[in-house]
Amino acid sequence: MSSPTPDMRRFDEFMDEALYGPSGFYVRGGRPAARGGDFATSPELGTLFARCVAGWLDRTWDELGRPDPFVVVEGGAGRGTLCRDVFAHVAACRDAVRYVMVERVAHQRDEARAAIGMSGISGDCSVPDDSLARIGDADVPERIVAVSDLPVGPLVGVVLANELLDNLPFRLLERSETGWQEVHVDRAEPATNMPPVDEGHGTPEQEIVRPTAGRVTEVLREAPADAAAMAEVMAPDAAPGARVPLQLKAAVWVRRALRLLERGRLLTFDYGVRRTADLAQRPQSEWLRTYRSQRRGHEPLEAPGSADITCDVAFDQLPPGATLSTQAEWLGAAGINSMTADARALWQRKRSKPTAEALAARTLLDEAAALTDPDGMGAFWAAEWHVG
Repeated sequence: MSSPTPDMRRFDEFMDEALYGPSGFYVRGGRPAARGGDFATSPELGTLFARCVAGWLDRTWDELGRPDPFVVVEGGAGRGTLCRDVFAHVAACRDAVRYVMVERVAHQRDEARAAIGMSGISGDCSVPDDSLARIGDADVPERIVAVSDLPVGPLVGVVLANELLDNLPFRLLERSETGWQEVHVDRAEPATNMPPVDEGHGTPEQEIVRPTAGRVTEVLREAPADAAAMAEVMAPDAAPGARVPLQLKAAVWVRRALRLLERGRLLTFDYGVRRTADLAQRPQSEWLRTYRSQRRGHEPLEAPGSADITCDVAFDQLPPGATLSTQAEWLGAAGINSMTADARALWQRKRSKPTAEALAARTLLDEAAALTDPDGMGAFWAAEWHVG
């Protein structure tokens, strides 16, 4: 039996370090962007996504009785792109909105503050709500703030998150003949390429050591009883060798977001599946991915810190009560077709001899197509919870 090393940790702890540690991917500068970044997200493709969100905010504000302040909390706000573009298009609720950008990475918060400052959005209006007095690393919340964690509630407003839940570290379990094993990661150099212990007849003390590229080694250890019980409930028919993520941090984040709201909405967009059992039927490489320079990357354990690590969200692991629709359906209901109708008509008239205006219209149509692509972003899930 191999002894645990000081560098052995659960997969979720390894992932957290690989993304947010001192040499982590985001700390070193990994970022989304339409061009030149490591991965593309809906807000970075253009302004259409933000226009749809802005219209939804106007309608939600009205449904909630036009509260003032109307607090909008965005989780995983990055460099402030969505916030900037929402303020450029929000209408009815603009004067009531107090926008909280939540971003864990310090340099991205700094970039967000700079981007908002350059946009000309007023930031001199503080929130007259004592429940926001202790908000992350800001003492007095302004019209727009960038902070490191969710604020203090209760609030009346909404919480938004686009492609955040897939990025929250998750535990990783594998079904064996006798139960569930949990994936650990050992960053020490393996002494030899030892054959794996028989998975069907191992004892709780035995481990299965699988050498990987470099100095990072995957180690399977018996899963704790609570983790094994959760995996069994989520994927009772999983075959030996099947793997599932346990997305506890995503579930905790959603619970925290819901508890913030006295009245309001929680809206998330992410790729994923309705049932964890669906992931158990697929190879791990299909739902646990890395990205760098907008391309699928290497195995997650290879070169930690050099690529983003993401996972399909299993929505049955999140708190119940959400209404699920595809991103394409949600954007359709939010009016994306009417927003692009003029561009579509212009392109049809000018496509044979396109002018600069017609080419701009074509760009807008391409953006809409990407956002609603049934084989791409359009297949993402929009999950909306109502509180109060």
